[in-house]
Amino acid sequence: DRYRHSHTHHSTLYATAAPEPEELPLPSEKPQHEQHRTEFPASEAPIVQAVLEELRVSSVNPDSVQLQWSVPEGSFDSFTLQYRDAQGQPQALPIDGGSRSVTVPGLSPSHRYRFHLYGLRGRKKIDHVSTEAVTGTEETEDLPLPSEEQKQEKLQTETPPYDAPPVQAVLGELRVSSVTPDSVELQWSVPEGSFDSFTLQYRDAQGQPQALPIDGGSRSVTVPGLSPSHRYRFHLYGLRGRKKTDRVSIDIITGEGE
Repeated sequence: DRYRHSHTHHSTLYATAAPEPEELPLPSEKPQHEQHRTEFPASEAPIVQAVLEELRVSSVNPDSVQLQWSVPEGSFDSFTLQYRDAQGQPQALPIDGGSRSVTVPGLSPSHRYRFHLYGLRGRKKIDHVSTEAVTGTEETEDLPLPSEEQKQEKLQTETPPYDAPPVQAVLGELRVSSVTPDSVELQWSVPEGSFDSFTLQYRDAQGQPQALPIDGGSRSVTVPGLSPSHRYRFHLYGLRGRKKTDRVSIDIITGEGE
């Protein structure tokens, strides 16, 4: 027993003694610091920042929406689009990292959706952008989105089916200034030329077409007698005489009733 105890004690002492010359020395402070610095980014945040920007709606149908976005800085391995369906169930759509647009199918007509686009590096969400879109009605006419760019394009590429007036009259952006459960106030501008009158056209909650005549000097109108929580598409036409020479459109959902 005494021999074994002495032997064990001797081994312990040997283990804690200084290493033999042929063993590798402990790394000095400097190489250890360099090693830490170069290995750290591999497991943590990427060196080059990746940025997502401007998620926007490029087209809307009753059962689908097309979205576009940009990546002004860096790159992502993949994207995921998250939203809730008409029944309130969460949905996730995986998207390739090289994509800059996606069509979301299987949506319900006349429904408001909020979309969240996440940019991923590996499995980690680095950045996200959000937008809202309202799907079209089932009988919606195939009209372009009410954007300035598309309106200008329309004016340049289409030959008008009427005798164009000597001075072109242009309608600017139709926008909402206030919304209540039973009314909507709209505003617009006329950046070029002038109109003799305007007419606002829309379908009521029963689907019947309505037309509201407006004086040519007006730049706003209140539309009364609407139904709460209902989606309306308004079309404002600018007239010269009885000829419609330009049009702008907008979609609106009225406020919730009590």
